[in-house]
Amino acid sequence: MTREENRNAGAGRRRAAGQPDDDPGLNAPGYAAYVDEYYHQDISGRDVLPAEDRVIPALTALCFRGAEKATERMVGAALDAGLEPRAVIEIFIQSALYSGLPRTEEAIAAANRVFAARGISLPGDPEDTRTVAQMDADGVAVMAKLHGPRQAGGYASPDNRVTFSLYQGAIRHGYGQLWVRPGLDLRQRVITAIAGFTSAALHDSLRKFAVSALNVGLSKDQVAEAAIQTAPWNGLPIALNGLTVISAAFDEAGV
Repeated sequence: MTREENRNAGAGRRRAAGQPDDDPGLNAPGYAAYVDEYYHQDISGRDVLPAEDRVIPALTALCFRGAEKATERMVGAALDAGLEPRAVIEIFIQSALYSGLPRTEEAIAAANRVFAARGISLPGDPEDTRTVAQMDADGVAVMAKLHGPRQAGGYASPDNRVTFSLYQGAIRHGYGQLWVRPGLDLRQRVITAIAGFTSAALHDSLRKFAVSALNVGLSKDQVAEAAIQTAPWNGLPIALNGLTVISAAFDEAGV
């Protein structure tokens, strides 16, 4: 493609994502052309992940940024790309583990405004009748499937008296409650986690999950892509730092 063709393709992607040419945020000399050519075409136009998975890192990163207008646009783009409304909400719910409640609730509110405008309603959850012990067991099972023998290392070790009192809750309410919810498969939840850890510069967690992602069907290129697709929303340095951690994790694991 020529640069003009690149810019035109990127502009088409931007418009399809709900940002028109007359958006006041684009009204700066040369800015729209730069955004269209680099972010919307060279990055968002990559096809390493399927279209419905490619929007997951964007939604996750925007949840961290608290950019409600951009979040609304991306929710619309995600729906147009084939992501189910329930999946959009599940990305934000899972992000609460990494970004905290305020950002998640702002993102959920933004999604619900888009749903209302499109006449979309979500069914309620069936009652969760599991006991605490069952949630703990389900959490351990998800950890084992995802992390294998590496599941109890570092802050996740039961022998670490400083961290495990909090991490026990992560096993129960993270893996055992959120990760088993319907709407996203395990592969998509790992993409959400990779994007979240990249966005928050949580490099120890990112190092662990980068290798574990290979256990649920993601390729090394797709793991890296989950970080790359956060770049338009997080900025290049954050995405590049995440990629550096992912690369080192692969080298350390010999994969």
